[in-house]
Amino acid sequence: MFGYRTWSRQGEKPNYEEKEYKGGKFATIEHTGETFDAACLEAVAKLYKYLEGSNDQGAKMGVVDRVCITALPADDGSLQLKVKVSLQIPSQFQASPPSPADKSIWIEQRGKMAVFFMRFQGNAKGEEYKNYAAQLRSAVGTEKADHKELYIFSSYDPQNKSFGNCHEVSLRKK
Repeated sequence: MFGYRTWSRQGEKPNYEEKEYKGGKFATIEHTGETFDAACLEAVAKLYKYLEGSNDQGAKMGVVDRVCITALPADDGSLQLKVKVSLQIPSQFQASPPSPADKSIWIEQRGKMAVFFMRFQGNAKGEEYKNYAAQLRSAVGTEKADHKELYIFSSYDPQNKSFGNCHEVSLRKK
């Protein structure tokens, strides 16, 4: 239900791929922090509490595949301090997800989404995400991607993993 298909694009420009995510239910929060990185960490911590049982059923839902951070570019080229962070609800809870105890978290239904993306490894911070987003934007071009509005950043490893973390920066296809 949550799979995706991937297509590679390689050549003179930086490598990027295309992916289509299937839809599903996501636990989502919008959060503003003192910095972009602080906003992301604080939002992710709240979502993990929800997954760990801070919900109306006390259900411990287990691990998720990825954390998705939606960010808007600021006028000065940095990333805005307000982020939207989402975790896909694990498959066994998709039909009827527990209600979050934290009222700043909501459950949203998302349809499938096609993106262009670029992978990188390391401990990603706002600056790395911004730089990879610029590379991807340049490689994809303005005709194909909706990159004036938002960037989508995904992390596949916990923040406390010391090295080799897998991250993606994505632009939604038009």
